Amino acid sequence: MKPELLALTQDQAEYRLTANHPLRIAGAAGRQIECLSGTAWITAYGEYTDFMLRQGQRFEVPNDGLMLIDAAGAGTVHVRLPADTKVPHGWAALQRKFASTLQSVGFLLRN
Repeated sequence: MKPELLALTQDQAEYRLTANHPLRIAGAAGRQIECLSGTAWITAYGEYTDFMLRQGQRFEVPNDGLMLIDAAGAGTVHVRLPADTKVPHGWAALQRKFASTLQSVGFLLRN
């Protein structure tokens, strides 16, 4: 199953992940990834090692390259924007509406 968007707010998104279906995020410098359940496997551009997160652990993305978040089995992660990121007024509502529309026709919102 591809990454499933579970919740979206102005500064974070929550995804359900399954093995071999990574969430792809580009330009993610400064975002924080928190593992809510299961085990998340993170591969970040320019890093010489992968990172494993267990429930409650966090990882801050070190650069703007491509990052992949996969699950060892199944799991749930939060992706948070950096604290200093300004999100335009009304943007979160537009994202939720867009995500809802895509999911209702069988697509998933992917970064």
